[in-house]
Formats: sequence, C-alpha cells, structure tokens
Amino acid sequence: MRTEVPTFDAMPQMMANILEKLETLEQKFDALQSNNNVEADAWFSLQDLCNYLPNHPAEQTVYGWTSNRTIPFHKNGKSIIFRKSEIDAWLMQTSRKSVNDIYDEACAYVANNPKGRKEVTRNHV
Repeated sequence: MRTEVPTFDAMPQMMANILEKLETLEQKFDALQSNNNVEADAWFSLQDLCNYLPNHPAEQTVYGWTSNRTIPFHKNGKSIIFRKSEIDAWLMQTSRKSVNDIYDEACAYVANNPKGRKEVTRNHV
C-alpha cells in the first residue's frame, strides 16, 4: 500500500474515491444481511427436519414431539412444517448444563444467600 501525502488539489478526488468505496461496502453488507435473513426464515418439511437435527430422529419420534408440543411446529392443512429459526432456538434451549456450570451456579447462590451457608468443596473434578 502506497502512502502519499495528499495535496489540497487532490483532496476532492480522494474523497470521491472514498465515498465510492463506502457505497460498495454498504451494498455488499446489505446483500449479506438479506441472505442471512432469508436463510434464518427457511421452512423444513418433516423429512428435511429429520435430516437437519443432529441426531437424525425417526419421523415417528418427531410426530411424538409435535403431539406432546415439545417442538415448535406449524400445521398447514394436513402437513406439518417447521421454521429453521424456531428449531435453532429450540435446540439451544434444550441444551444440558455441565457439572462445572451447575457447580458454579451453586457457588454463586451460596455466596449471595448467606443464610445456612456451608463450606463448599469441589469434589466432582
């Protein structure tokens, strides 16, 4: 990259170049944002959902989840469809805490609730 000391006469042309590059960046950014929004609102059929989920459950398992209302779904006539963004949120919500996370929460609770506090030792690791 070259570093030239700009002259006063060259300033308008340099500003025009900067504005042109900025507009190009804005257009690329807007295109990326619109692509992400389209991908987040994708719809899955039952088969697509079974292939998308990490453990690849059987269709009957997913039907059971919809019957128990444990998974977010939409019913369009007789067919069941799933929104990708809702499924992603559901997957994040159903994650399990590790032993260390539970221990840290317990320590924070004990530290903030002095009544009945006992000495806590870290035996699980």
